Parts: sequence; C-alpha cells; structure tokens
Amino acid sequence: MELLIVRHGRPEHIEDAVGAADPDLADIGHRQAERVGEYLAPVGIDVVVTSPLARARQTAAPLARRLDLEPIVVDGVAEYDRHDATYVPAEITRQLIKDGGTDEAWTDPLSVLAEDEKHEWMRGVHSAFRGIIADNPGRRVAVFCHGMVTSVWFAQFLGLDDTLRFVPDYAGVSRVLASGSTDAITVRSFNETHFLGDSHIPLFEK
Repeated sequence: MELLIVRHGRPEHIEDAVGAADPDLADIGHRQAERVGEYLAPVGIDVVVTSPLARARQTAAPLARRLDLEPIVVDGVAEYDRHDATYVPAEITRQLIKDGGTDEAWTDPLSVLAEDEKHEWMRGVHSAFRGIIADNPGRRVAVFCHGMVTSVWFAQFLGLDDTLRFVPDYAGVSRVLASGSTDAITVRSFNETHFLGDSHIPLFEK
C-alpha cells in the first residue's frame, strides 16, 4: 500500500488558551490546504485519514471534498502538544531560536514531555501507522497529521534517535510504500512542496 503523509497547513498563533490550544488554520494555511487538495485529487486516493486536531482536519477537508470521501479520524496521529495551552507556528519558533532563544523546548520540542510520556506518545504514533497500513492493503491512503508525528515515524524506520532529522514544511507531502506483512517501508519522497507556490513557508532559510 502507499501512504501519502501530509503535514497540516499553517495554523493560527495561540497564546495561553483556556484549556488546550487547538488552532484553526490561518488564511495562508487554508490556501495551502486547497493546493494540497488540487495536487492530490488526481492521484487516486482511496482513504483519507486525519488527526483529530483542527489544523489537520481542516487541511484534509479540501481533498476529502473533491473525492467525496469521509475522513477517518485516528487519535494516534495527533501531535505531542495537543493538550498545551499555547501553539507557536514553526517559523516563529525558528526566529526565536535565531534571536537567541536557547531554551531546550525550542530546539527539542519533545523535551517538554517526561521520558515516559514521550515514549508512550511515540509508541502511539507507531501503533497508529501500523494499524493504518494493516487495515488498507493495496490502497493509497492520505494521512493528514503533524510535523513531529512525521519526524518520529520516519526516524524510527530509518533507525535514527534524532527525531528532528526529518521535519516537513507546512502542507509538505511525503510518500511511502509500506507492507503490513513485513513491517518494511520504501521512502519514495519526503516533503514535496513545489505545488504550494507562493503559499509555501519553508521551515529553514536558505
């Protein structure tokens, strides 16, 4: 089967929400979501899976609408920070680091979790993808999720401890061929963004 793993579009910036911050997409995030839908609709997607968080669901919506598919919500592909009261977009975090923000939470997002919490969340991510693969033999599945979800999943399969080695841009698309019977994957692409045009926000500066 083939997985197309899509990071959500650019969300709004939320500080100190009452309860968990679950930001909607910003205007540019909605444009990114529409371009993802335009790009992937002709590919032949059989199933659309999404994280329960608003930014992922809203990114999945244009593709699901074009294909007349009902997205399947999978809790295990939600981001590690789903219960935080603050959401800081990636490019703002990048600028804070550049300006001298040296707190470990900026450079290693998972450091905000206790070790047992981190490993439990990572196990949940791997289990969720394993279930998606097992449930969809021979299908092409688009999974709309998050940057760190994508990063830790790729790192695990490539045998890397560095969970920040592979972080996609907003609305970046990564393609993987996966086998449920052998638990093996073949990476076909990582972080396709050419289709975003002027809505692309690169995670790293040139």
